[in-house]
Amino acid sequence: MTPGLRRIASRLVMGVWLLAIWLLLWGRADALTVAGGVLVIAAAYPASRLPAVPLVRRVRPLRLAMAVAEFVWDLLLSSLVIGWHALYRPGQVRSAILDVDMRSRSEVILLGVTTSISLRPGTLLIDLDAERAVLRIHAMPVRDLQQAESTRDGVARTEERLMRAFVTWEDAPPKEEG
Repeated sequence: MTPGLRRIASRLVMGVWLLAIWLLLWGRADALTVAGGVLVIAAAYPASRLPAVPLVRRVRPLRLAMAVAEFVWDLLLSSLVIGWHALYRPGQVRSAILDVDMRSRSEVILLGVTTSISLRPGTLLIDLDAERAVLRIHAMPVRDLQQAESTRDGVARTEERLMRAFVTWEDAPPKEEG
């Protein structure tokens, strides 16, 4: 897919998404509501300069289901750890600010990883350097270097799961001609 075609497809995806939101807001999907939504989107989209939605080359449903299941497991474990510290060691919890290097250059993968970090109890995204693909996160509990590395490894595992689930244009190897 050429970059121009990708941009058009991306904008089409965003337009369909905006139309779906429009229909949900109106609460009906008759011809007049759909036509009105298309007209509003056609007028508003160029004026607002909305960004293009990053596209993925392929979604692997089984890998995506595994990534979601592992995220739910991570969410449960981190909730238990933070809950235990809040109840039994409230004044003794130590935290750290960590830089985590990402392998992916894909906005889709970075968005998934940063969302995962921010949703998990005990971790929070502080800064994202998209050009260098470095995340700065606040993590707790972190008492020593080993726990800091464990936190970095957890973020790397999340990225790896998402990279296996989504094949993105930025991360996928080029197709061989032949």
